[in-house]
Amino acid sequence: MSTEQTRYREFTPWSGVARAILWAVVLLACYASVAGWDEDVAPHLGLAMVGLVFAITGAVIWIIAGLTVEVQESRIVMHLGRLPVIRGVVPFDEIVSLRSVEYRPIREFGGWGLRGLGRRRAWTARGKLAVAIELKGNRGLLIGSDHPKRLEERIRTLAGIHVHD
Repeated sequence: MSTEQTRYREFTPWSGVARAILWAVVLLACYASVAGWDEDVAPHLGLAMVGLVFAITGAVIWIIAGLTVEVQESRIVMHLGRLPVIRGVVPFDEIVSLRSVEYRPIREFGGWGLRGLGRRRAWTARGKLAVAIELKGNRGLLIGSDHPKRLEERIRTLAGIHVHD
């Protein structure tokens, strides 16, 4: 684990619609147990199972629902949700250029999340705003943000990347 200090951090949660859809699916999946349709399961066990499903769903949402971006002393670290279980790292010395952009997540990447194959990838949680980073080796990375200009400015400042006219 790195001892680099984080100089800037932002968290972009999933949209309220995405969370609502997930909870609706969980509720529908649990409805049979609560309604007592499964006569082979005692009512108290059905409620216990529903409680467990809700607890697990809540934990999963807390752990992976969203995108955390940290600009550290020599790199950018991105990870899903609040815990760095699934993460990516971009060293500053790999960055060729960067700029704030508006993009079309569904058309360009098929939605939000960890997207893309090959030379163009995206780490996003919601919306259509991002920082587009050109990396060495003709690779591209899109980092979703509710505040892309601020994120771009923090990366530029800490990486020592200046705007070229």
